[in-house]
Amino acid sequence: MPPQFNRFDGASIFDDKGEVKRLVESLIQGKDPDVNIERMRKMDFSYIFTLSKKGRVKEVELVRTEIEASWEWRKGNIDETLQKKIEDTISEL
Repeated sequence: MPPQFNRFDGASIFDDKGEVKRLVESLIQGKDPDVNIERMRKMDFSYIFTLSKKGRVKEVELVRTEIEASWEWRKGNIDETLQKKIEDTISEL
């Protein structure tokens, strides 16, 4: 079970843009290394990634709960919904 966000402790993968980007990059590289992250922006409760491949561009929104559920992504524990969103977006490119 991934550690939950503790507002007093302040530990949250969601607040670490670099870690969230590395998570998405790892999923992309595993599925299709030709896809690039063109842009990444943080909203209040989500990140929006702009992915591109051979001139085609598509956006995918990942919400805080999906990102937090992927706290231990380096150990292979990735939220299924987050993974499916990335895979579906890549297949649309």
